Amino acid sequence: MKRLFFISACFLLCLACKDQKVEVEEVDQESLRKQMQPTEVKVATAEYRPFEFLVSATGTIESDYELEIIFEGSGYLQQLSIENGQRVKKGQVIGQLQNEREKFALEKAQVAFDKAYLNYRNDSITRGASINKDVINTFELNSGLKDARISLREAQINLENTIIKSPTDGIIVDLASKEGSLVSAGKVLCSIYNDKNLTLTAKILETDFGFIKRGLVADIFPLARRDQSFMAIVNEINPRVDEYGMVQIELKLSQTEGLLPGMSAQAIVRVPQARHIIVPREAVVIKQGKSVIFTVVNGESQWKYVEIGLDNGTDVEVLDGLKDGDQVVLTNNIQLAHAAKVSIAQADLTNSNQ
Repeated sequence: MKRLFFISACFLLCLACKDQKVEVEEVDQESLRKQMQPTEVKVATAEYRPFEFLVSATGTIESDYELEIIFEGSGYLQQLSIENGQRVKKGQVIGQLQNEREKFALEKAQVAFDKAYLNYRNDSITRGASINKDVINTFELNSGLKDARISLREAQINLENTIIKSPTDGIIVDLASKEGSLVSAGKVLCSIYNDKNLTLTAKILETDFGFIKRGLVADIFPLARRDQSFMAIVNEINPRVDEYGMVQIELKLSQTEGLLPGMSAQAIVRVPQARHIIVPREAVVIKQGKSVIFTVVNGESQWKYVEIGLDNGTDVEVLDGLKDGDQVVLTNNIQLAHAAKVSIAQADLTNSNQ
């Protein structure tokens, strides 16, 4: 009996529940989207201009004009008036060897020349007016004047060789001798270089050889001065690939202040290409295996498939999908969706690689 009553109660309860309607509130998607906070992004402006393909090279700065100053004579270095890093002028006396012996030799040679000339003159007077070139030559030989003139010139040169002069304007480097030291002819005293004519000798990959030509502009970044760049021009290309797959080029530096021969430096050679839409590399993201760039239109993101061309590590060519003047998103674009609300950060990152 109790069991029959329980079953009846359950049946009536089910009928009551069936008559009630379940109300589900529908979500207003548009209202929900408006309530979401916009994503803050930084943007840059797409520009229609020549693309610059960048070729990287590393090498060493050298002077175009560097000379070794060599002792022409032997003896004690009596005077030395230079030091490393000193700037000198062409013809400036920078040192002197002990030269008492050379001075004495010059005096003897001068006396011998004077005696020979006196003999020559006496012979000429005796002969009278009938003197021609052949006779003069005979008198010079017989009097010893020719030998005396040569000996005098030799003595003058030996004395001059004890005076060391700078052969050009420049800066002294690699000074190898000290005042008072004994030196021999042929020994190197120092080197001198022109700091106004510096060249970066660098190497590029053989795959980049086809992009390089004389006259291209490059930015030079010395390792010792990373905070500063120097402009240079491609001056020479050696058309040979070495065993490491590298090609040597020379870049003439337009600015040289603060640079030294032997400095290591990196060169970025700018190679102009065809005109295309150019955007910073950060603007490109991969969505569903394709290149995508988000633009900003009326405060909303716009998802655009694009065709990418060359990439120089800083900028990329956009061959199709954008137009000049589009604002492209640079940050927070990995998870960004189409038609999402965005706000532009105050710092506008307009592409600065002009």
